[in-house]
Amino acid sequence: MHILRRIILLLVPALWILGMEMLKNFQDYWWIICLVIFLQLILTIWYLGKFKFNKIFVNLAILPALFAFCSFVFILFLIDSLVFHLVIILSAIILYLLLKQYNLYFNFPFKYQPYSLESLSLYLSLISAYFLFSSCFGSLILLQLNFWLLLGIIVFVMGLITYQFFWIHKINFSRSWLFVAIILIVLVESFVAVSFFPTSYYVNGFVLTTFYYLMLGLSKYSLSHGLTKKRVASYLIVSGICLAAVLFTAQWS
Repeated sequence: MHILRRIILLLVPALWILGMEMLKNFQDYWWIICLVIFLQLILTIWYLGKFKFNKIFVNLAILPALFAFCSFVFILFLIDSLVFHLVIILSAIILYLLLKQYNLYFNFPFKYQPYSLESLSLYLSLISAYFLFSSCFGSLILLQLNFWLLLGIIVFVMGLITYQFFWIHKINFSRSWLFVAIILIVLVESFVAVSFFPTSYYVNGFVLTTFYYLMLGLSKYSLSHGLTKKRVASYLIVSGICLAAVLFTAQWS
């Protein structure tokens, strides 16, 4: 069984890389490729969770499924061939690492290191957010997609990711729903404001991701009663430095 699980885990990044590479030559069948990858991902999580369809399965399936979605959309906007392949490989590795932790969580609890999923959830939430925000700004600039449609996608995807982030940190939705709502409102307003920036959609996506990082961190500590002046200052300093570094080096045109 252990060998079978390892093979199944390795098949996820392998199929992801194969599927993303096939998009170049079989663009008309993109939906079939995405469907196969999505089904394999969900079935793998179901298998690792011992075929139990419950709240834990649904909540744990949210992040990898939405990370795969955000990665796929982001890849569509990549022009440089090297970056295209690097993002594909990076996404495959991240999916593998996450599913590996799921395997330890479900099947080898004595090997599972506490807070591993919590740490991974933070990193994947931020990466997913950056991929999604950059893609939405790109869709707005290059494809002229409907503004309200993009806002709806942001609310839906980021709402689920934020809910999952609090859940994995053992914060019930009854306590976190207000923070989720406030974060979504701020993200929507920030998306509208940042869309007027004369910068690339990669820069705009990073700006919004920095806002999300700040709100996510402060909200988590506030709900867990661990918010201190030192932590607030730390998040503000890190966010400020990141924003300053990107905005001062970005091309404004």
